[in-house]
Amino acid sequence: MFGWTYTEACVYINLYLQYAVLLLSTLSVVYVAAKKMSQGFSKPRLVVLIMSVVYNVPFVWFGMWLYNRYGKINCDAAFQLCKNDLWKLGEHLDLPTNIPCYSKGWTEYYVVNIIIFIVLYLLVFFINWGVKKLIKKYL
Repeated sequence: MFGWTYTEACVYINLYLQYAVLLLSTLSVVYVAAKKMSQGFSKPRLVVLIMSVVYNVPFVWFGMWLYNRYGKINCDAAFQLCKNDLWKLGEHLDLPTNIPCYSKGWTEYYVVNIIIFIVLYLLVFFINWGVKKLIKKYL
């Protein structure tokens, strides 16, 4: 659709777009907390605002790490580096392999890929959504 190769699509979507969506969702938590604070000062609102700002620090740090690790090289090199990182992480975690038709190393890479780019992504996204709803409802 965009004329991207598989490699480019993986890099643009998994490394850049997914991170941008997560960063926006975490920043929206700060926005909702700040908006509640602007409606009137209270200690719980101040605590939630401070906690939401602190909650965003790892996401911003992770974005800087992503840029320094993958953003300064071309898509093919970023794809290979990310694939190698996932492979090493899978080997380091020594995840169980129950897929008999694939080799041991490939299975861990595949599982880590799913855990990071699907499970953790959706988990953080829905946590941010839930926290925003709680802040709107109870503060």
